[in-house]
Amino acid sequence: MIDKLLELLMPILLLTGLGVVFAGVLAWADVKFKVEKDPKIDEILAVLPGANCGGCGHAGCAAFAEAVASGNAPVNGCPVGRQKVALEISKIMGVTSE
Repeated sequence: MIDKLLELLMPILLLTGLGVVFAGVLAWADVKFKVEKDPKIDEILAVLPGANCGGCGHAGCAAFAEAVASGNAPVNGCPVGRQKVALEISKIMGVTSE
């Protein structure tokens, strides 16, 4: 009877232990390899109209916000938002809008 119980409990305990070990490794990797994100991206994304039209030449508003924050796109590059959005983005980036 005890042999049958051990046969049943050993795989359960082994898999539980492996789950705990792998969860610990994943938690450590999450902290160790964390990618910092520029907070300006979220601020720019908040003022964009959210049309995701691609009129700016990027895949969507999120891609445009990343490009502006990294300096690879002009602050007035959103054709849907026009001058109002360009002014807001220029305030966030600390530059003047043309």
